[in-house]
Amino acid sequence: MSPRKRAIAESLELAFREQEDDLTKCLMTKQDGAEIKAEIIRWMFLFWIGQIAALVAIVKLIL
Repeated sequence: MSPRKRAIAESLELAFREQEDDLTKCLMTKQDGAEIKAEIIRWMFLFWIGQIAALVAIVKLIL
């Protein structure tokens, strides 16, 4: 293989490895998914509590 072709191949290999590393950092693991799911459930619960409190306040205001 000529030195020029070897240099091109090495630079392409380096670029592909860097791109693979960048993509790997963006992937979500099962642990990340579980944490996000727990966070969503926590916020949904707080939202429901707020909705119930608002509904009770409206009912008390009307009655």
